[in-house]
Amino acid sequence: MKTLGLAFTTLILAFAAASAAAPPPALPPQPNWYNVEVIVFRSLDPAAGMDETWPADPGMPDWVGSLALNPPNSIGPAVPYQALSPVNEQLDEDWNRLKHSHDYQPLVQVSWTQPALDRATAPAVRIGMPANAVPAASTAPTAVALHTPTPAPAATTNALPPQQPTLAYGDAKLSTTGPYLHFDLDLVLQGPVSKNDWPAVTDTPPTPATPIGTAPVAVSAAPVFQLYRLRQDRRIDAGKLTYFDNPLFGAIVLVTPVRKP
Repeated sequence: MKTLGLAFTTLILAFAAASAAAPPPALPPQPNWYNVEVIVFRSLDPAAGMDETWPADPGMPDWVGSLALNPPNSIGPAVPYQALSPVNEQLDEDWNRLKHSHDYQPLVQVSWTQPALDRATAPAVRIGMPANAVPAASTAPTAVALHTPTPAPAATTNALPPQQPTLAYGDAKLSTTGPYLHFDLDLVLQGPVSKNDWPAVTDTPPTPATPIGTAPVAVSAAPVFQLYRLRQDRRIDAGKLTYFDNPLFGAIVLVTPVRKP
């Protein structure tokens, strides 16, 4: 019995020594953080897109289900999906070039900081604002207004500037697919009506059988604008400009690495 007890004790001590020498389980790697900047612009060429057939109902981005950005420096420097202060934006020169161009018009500029999560779980971020998303009590004009870069907020406030409806809106998502960065963009443009899809508004002239004074009957009612959708996704390289576009409008995207919080 003494021999068996000694062997058992030796086994227990050996197991304990092996357990003590085993390294702790490795923690999952922390995601890399990036600053993201997006400029949405449209073509001013009146013939742009006229050779295309555009659907009357292109579908809509999930703007409501996307994240609204936190105000700049609202909680701390390491808050995910926090808007960047305008002084930290790098695409201002690109915005100004578009603004002074005769061929293009900038519509929306937005920037934020975030960790790059897996594509299956990463949330999308709101870009711009549809007209019907403005609260009823808002003082924003009812007509669609264009966004222009706003000056940095005063030191006494951390709120985002009041948003107005924009001609282009939707959502964007930065994520990772394995070791690669991936960017999904889903936008709609409120643009002029395509000649390919909508009939012109016409009235039926009175006929001899029509009583005098009867108002003409509208045969068709073409809308005053049409929505055009840009839905693309691709791998991107950090630090390099990436372009997303179709014949009518597009976006410039810049993703820049930042130090981990």
